[in-house]
Amino acid sequence: MQVAVVGGGITGLTTALFLTRAGKQVAVLEARQLGAGVTSGTTAHLTEALDTRYHELESKFGAEGARLARQSSRWAIDAMAELAAGADCGFERVPGYLFTDSDRDLAELDAEASAAERAGARVARLTKVPLPFPVLGGLLFEDQAQLRPLDYLAQLLRHLQATPARVYEGVGVLDVETQGSLRLQTSAGYSITADAVVLATHAPFQSLKQQLNLAQYRSYVVAGPTTAALPGLFWDMADPYHYLRTVEVDGSVHLVVGGGDHRTGTHAEADADAPFRELQAYAARLGTEPTRRWSAQVAEPADGLPFIGKPDPSSEIYVAQGFSGNGTTFGTLAARIITDQLVGRPNLYSELYRADRIKPLAAAAAIVTENAETAVHLAAGHLKPVEELQLSELPVGVGRIIKHDGKKLAVYRDDGGRIHAVSAICTHQGCQVAFNPIECSWDCPCHGSRFDVDGQVLDGPAKKPLAPASVQ
Repeated sequence: MQVAVVGGGITGLTTALFLTRAGKQVAVLEARQLGAGVTSGTTAHLTEALDTRYHELESKFGAEGARLARQSSRWAIDAMAELAAGADCGFERVPGYLFTDSDRDLAELDAEASAAERAGARVARLTKVPLPFPVLGGLLFEDQAQLRPLDYLAQLLRHLQATPARVYEGVGVLDVETQGSLRLQTSAGYSITADAVVLATHAPFQSLKQQLNLAQYRSYVVAGPTTAALPGLFWDMADPYHYLRTVEVDGSVHLVVGGGDHRTGTHAEADADAPFRELQAYAARLGTEPTRRWSAQVAEPADGLPFIGKPDPSSEIYVAQGFSGNGTTFGTLAARIITDQLVGRPNLYSELYRADRIKPLAAAAAIVTENAETAVHLAAGHLKPVEELQLSELPVGVGRIIKHDGKKLAVYRDDGGRIHAVSAICTHQGCQVAFNPIECSWDCPCHGSRFDVDGQVLDGPAKKPLAPASVQ
């Protein structure tokens, strides 16, 4: 059997490795460079403390579902420890701490302690956590882990290089034709046939139904040198929450602080730096002045758990999506589940994460909320006035939506003074994009697609680039 794996991050390379070890012929197709997507932006918290709390999972999936979610996350951590063995990728077993400094969260913290314990986690309720500022309560998760994601990805590639698997960079997949055999249309101008296709991308581009089950968010990170390493992983209970850890970089310890999540494309352009400023203030509480900053895409599933497997039972297309803030572990788990499905092995966790599951009660509120917001952005894009701006007046480093020859264009002036002009209408579902001044990208507020200033796709579910435009 020939399997095409689309996506060259941790999920894609781990899936390719497991499949080729199981005797499958595998080709990995990465549109940019290996690790250029979400893998390059992850803070790599390997943990059983899921973004969807255990007491929430119990209400949506039952006590057994919560137990399997915890057990499968533990399996992923142990599997990554085995894959990382012998590599200089910073893999380390550490404790994890969920904590709060608000009275309002204490009852939920107690509920989470009980639910996590019922799910089989080794937890302890605390009144203090090892941080240099006061908190009101915490929950210790024993035996979690951390690593350096790109160094770990290099280790996965070394494993793959010892197999017959083939890895291609700079080959994007524009579409998968399902009539007859599966045929992948690529950005390189040729097509590839396969018996099965694994979409190891954080956003689905094949199924609108799958897209409606996910919401795309940006999450922000700052980092800088600090005086002492933190003794573990830390997550607070704010909304949006903050996540902290330390990492050794070139012999010195750096603090990494993440958070500030918001729906992709909905940032306030006039104050785009606001998430970073808030994280910098948080880092200052730990005596750190950040020197680096970045952001990454996070896909939030409507019912709280990822979608892994075949969204359409009649097609040999597999997805691994909706990992929320637990992408490193869920990506590894997805690789095992999909491999087992392709080779016909039973997997204890397949049913819980099945991609075609229907959980109307668990997902309804999130789907209604997210899609109502999508409708608002879709309508607003058509009604929103465009800039009355001469291109000669456009400042360097700035992007604007203008009207030119009756069409809405997204225009940007680079540092060399050159104008980049593309259609302002997302190729996915027709929403108007918005300029992201932090990353110099055009982001769609409807379903989270992102494009560079020349219109090339950075993040799906869009498959096609924004159409180029010629302006005087």
